[in-house]
Amino acid sequence: MKKIFLIVFGFTISVVEAQAGSENVSYSTENIFMRANRPTTKEYVIDGNPYTTGEKFNKVMIKGFSKDVQDLRYNAYEDEMEFKNGEELFYVNKGTNIKIQFPDLKKTYESLTYTYDGKSKSGYLVLLVDNPKFSLYKREKMELLKGEKSTNSYTKDANDYYAKETDLYLVAKDKKFSKFPKNVSEASGIFSIDKKELETFVKSNKINFNKEPDMIKLVEFVNK
Repeated sequence: MKKIFLIVFGFTISVVEAQAGSENVSYSTENIFMRANRPTTKEYVIDGNPYTTGEKFNKVMIKGFSKDVQDLRYNAYEDEMEFKNGEELFYVNKGTNIKIQFPDLKKTYESLTYTYDGKSKSGYLVLLVDNPKFSLYKREKMELLKGEKSTNSYTKDANDYYAKETDLYLVAKDKKFSKFPKNVSEASGIFSIDKKELETFVKSNKINFNKEPDMIKLVEFVNK
């Protein structure tokens, strides 16, 4: 079984590329490449955090690799999986179609290159329904917003802060992605299913097109 060592300095690591004076250095272990990223330290304070999995590093499982891997967390602002070695943070290289399971969180992230809205995109998506017919994904994203300036001399300026963007739900078929439908009419076209049949299912199950559990239930229905 392959082992994945995310920059464990006790093992033999060969340098693939390095630039003098650069903070980004690429290393390789057996068959896995890791990017050693040290994010630039901010001189100002940012409120909140960019992690949709929480600040804690969690156990993960990656199919085809040893279970003895570093704990990870997802940085939704940078769209990167982070791990820690000593006091330094590093990013994991994004391998296409690599699935990273967080058992304790009951979440699976997949690193994908895909087409959406006529453009080629790449990054981590949360896998909600995995099916050859129709799959369902969720894109999580954090943005960094500017804090407000104080209007008087008695209060301090508000810090910049992380804010979670509205999750984007995507339906995938044949590697093409489309936004999850808003209603029965859109769903009928996207899923190529009879509108009356779909309408009956939606009404009898009280499907809400804006709620994740109902989205999952709907995709699982059209996959039958």
